[in-house]
Amino acid sequence: MEGLRNTTEEDVEEMLNRLLPTMPNVCSCETCRLDMATYALNRLKPNYVRSDKGALFHKVDISAPQAKTDILATVVNAISIISAHPNHD
Repeated sequence: MEGLRNTTEEDVEEMLNRLLPTMPNVCSCETCRLDMATYALNRLKPNYVRSDKGALFHKVDISAPQAKTDILATVVNAISIISAHPNHD
């Protein structure tokens, strides 16, 4: 639906962008990145916003240490699972 965005997607993408360059032995092709993001997003609570004001409120919420830790742990787990079982040769 136009006008909605899931800020959790942005958080997962940002975390993948931060972590994958530090893991040279992990495939970071588009297929693997999308599989990792999908795996993580299916395990995290979505957070939809309609406006920049809503996104700002989300940034305040996500700045809490527990929220960041949840995303980090979920993305690290996704990287581990997908890199062990890539969807390509």
